Amino acid sequence: MQEYAHEYADVWYALPTPLQTSGGCWIVRAGRNKAKPHYEVGPKIIRQFGIHFVLNGVVKVSDDGVESVLEKGDLFCLFPGRSYTYWSISGDKPPLQMAWLAVDGPQAPLLLAEAGLSPESFFGRQMMDHRVWGTLRLIFRGYETENVDPLKEQSLLMELFWRLKKLTQSEKQNPKPHWLARVKDYLELHCTEEITIEMASSYAGVHRSHLYASFKEAYGCSPMQYLQQLRMEQGAQLLKQSSLSVTEIALSLGYPDLYSFSRAFTKFYGLSPKTFRG
Repeated sequence: MQEYAHEYADVWYALPTPLQTSGGCWIVRAGRNKAKPHYEVGPKIIRQFGIHFVLNGVVKVSDDGVESVLEKGDLFCLFPGRSYTYWSISGDKPPLQMAWLAVDGPQAPLLLAEAGLSPESFFGRQMMDHRVWGTLRLIFRGYETENVDPLKEQSLLMELFWRLKKLTQSEKQNPKPHWLARVKDYLELHCTEEITIEMASSYAGVHRSHLYASFKEAYGCSPMQYLQQLRMEQGAQLLKQSSLSVTEIALSLGYPDLYSFSRAFTKFYGLSPKTFRG
């Protein structure tokens, strides 16, 4: 690998043949790296679709303001025209290592969608099994040996997308908790802390507007309304079942002062905290 300011890396630049560009998707760039502790890329945009596979370590990705933390086995895709930044948060224990392909062509967004990737959902968890890695290594081997056969490369590229799709289908058949349910759990766990909806959307890896619309459709209220409801319910419980002062309750629920809590409580229940306590 060649040493650069922020990393050690192998980078290969492809010149697609007419056979490849007459198809729907082709590789324009490939590479792999071992990041230095201060590794950071961006903010910038790209013209193609950049698929990054996390081989080791931890990386934080900001895509149009949405931040996600990804680790070994995860992947993320940078979509054209969107501002992004990504940086290592693992230092050198272990150092961040990634492999990537930049692809282009009219079929690229459709193939990415088959793998569950879109501008609104730009990363995937644990999508790097030994079969995916094996296919990726075969693609890299052609560049390493300077023996790239266009037809074989196209075949391997389609195989890579097929393997990613298979992992996506497996995930759907054995689903983890839906991201909306995880956001709901996140709000319930941290409702007494100084969390914001921006923090919740970052946790889910989606835009705030997408979180708002999806959460309201699923639960009948906005994330902020649900957070407010949780705080009010806990506030009411503390008022009835504890001897804490209203100020202590306000601060315990994450409000900056007594006035903010009293105003929110009165608006929610139609009674002041003092009157509610009786």
